[in-house]
Formats: sequence, structure tokens, C-alpha cells
Amino acid sequence: MNGRYDTVGLWRLGTGSPFIEAMVGLAVLALAVLGLADIFPWLLASIATIALGAALVFESGAVGRRFSLLAIKERRRAPATSAGWDGITAGFLAGCAGVALGILSLLHIQTTVLVPAAVIAYGVALVMDSRTRLHLSELESEHAGLRGVPLKVARKQAKLLCGLQILAGLGALTPGILAIIKIAPATLSLAALLAVATTVVIFSFPIGRFLNLRAASGL
Repeated sequence: MNGRYDTVGLWRLGTGSPFIEAMVGLAVLALAVLGLADIFPWLLASIATIALGAALVFESGAVGRRFSLLAIKERRRAPATSAGWDGITAGFLAGCAGVALGILSLLHIQTTVLVPAAVIAYGVALVMDSRTRLHLSELESEHAGLRGVPLKVARKQAKLLCGLQILAGLGALTPGILAIIKIAPATLSLAALLAVATTVVIFSFPIGRFLNLRAASGL
């Protein structure tokens, strides 16, 4: 690479989606805020649950594409296979379940139970997928040719974002559990949806990878 890092290749590798998840995440943020303002809280919570589940499914697909692109670039099997990558994430499973629960709650079937249950599933998925996302970021940094200080900076940023995802997952899991035992269920469910949606928006935009590019290019 003649002493230069393949930053363009990394950028293209990390931006394989048109940020559909980000738009859905922003919509969920708006719905959650309106719900917290006591505007049809359960109706908006149900819609937000469906939308957020779809966003998690889209995000899982984006992660899969990034692993596949890495495998193609290196002309061999995806390196994450040895680390337990099997082509599916907890976010995908939680997203599918959340969409189903959201639809049922929208039909007024145990809304006060199903929405918090979906929120709990989202929180667990964020925590479980944090290691996969961290591993993917490290692989992309190495693929871009980062060495020395830039590589260390990229790894620290990836760990920071991983920690943020874990905190968001726990931040959704705790109010979800409280909501399912009937402690301010509407308010806590909406607050948890707000936390998950914020994380979806942050990770939909390649913030961490953009910072990696700056470090790699010496900016």
C-alpha cells in the first residue's frame, strides 16, 4: 500500500447499507418522545416496538454483509467463523420476535406484557451482540492496514462503542423488567425503547469507522 492505509476500502466496507436502520431509529425516537409526553403511549409504544424490531433485523443484515465483504476481500472463509459467527445475530432473532410481539400488542392482545417483553429481548440482544460488533470492527481495522498507534486508537474506539452498546442493552433490560412487573409500564417501556433506538441510530452511522479513517489518514 506504499505506506498509505486503505481507508477508502474500509469506508466502502462499512457503508454497505443506505442507513435504513438510522431512519427507522429516528422515527422510533420521535414516537417514544411523543409517548412519554402522554400522547397515546401504548399505541405509539406498539408501533415503535415493531419499527425497532425491523431496524434490528436490517442491522443484522448489514453486519452479515460486512463479514461477507471481509471474506471476499481476503479470498477465504470469513475469519469470524472460528469465533462463533454463524451468519445470524441475537439482534436478528430479537427483532423478528419483537415485530411479532409488537403486532400482537397493536391488536390489543396483552399490550402491557408484550411490549415490555419485546424491550427485554432487545436489551438482551444488544448485550449479546456487543462482542460480535467489537470483533467485526477489529477485523475491518486490520483489513484497512492500520498499524501502530492508529490501530491502537481504532481498537480503543471499538471497545468504547462496544461498552456503549452493553450499557444501552442494560439500560433497556432493567426498565423492561420493571415494566413487565407493572411498575410504570408505559413510561419505562418507552424509556427503554428510547435507549435502544438511540443505539441503533449511533451504530447505523459508521461513527467508529469514520474515526478509524481519521486516525488512519493522520488527520
